[in-house]
Amino acid sequence: YTVGVSDYTKDWFYAQVTRKKNEDIYEGTTWQIKFNLDDVEKDEIYKLRLALASANVSELQVRVNSVKQDPPIFSTGVIGKDYAIGRHGIHGLYWLFNIDVPSLLLFNGDNTIFLTQTMAFGPLARFQGIMYDYIRLEGPDSCSSY
Repeated sequence: YTVGVSDYTKDWFYAQVTRKKNEDIYEGTTWQIKFNLDDVEKDEIYKLRLALASANVSELQVRVNSVKQDPPIFSTGVIGKDYAIGRHGIHGLYWLFNIDVPSLLLFNGDNTIFLTQTMAFGPLARFQGIMYDYIRLEGPDSCSSY
């Protein structure tokens, strides 16, 4: 998804689920959110706000500008047992995360946030995943524009 270019009604899906590799094997998925920053405020903390409408036996890892960043800047650990994905989004439990993003990870110009749902195992792997409510990156108080 590219901020300012993509159409959220066509290019974004609210549920990040596993991908089927073959008949009985599923794998976790990584999504990318691409965005541009005109002027990164040095030595400041940006806030990534992630609100999840549901999670089912999943782990969400967040990386900034490097899909191989180890460790990720944030991990939920294994969360959720509400099975809302299998029920088509009905009655999920809400999760809110406020993640510090140090400005040294951000660039003037093009940036990418990587959201990886790592879990995919067992007979119910196709129902492992997370459903997003909203995602927002906020600049520090010192920013004149966002």
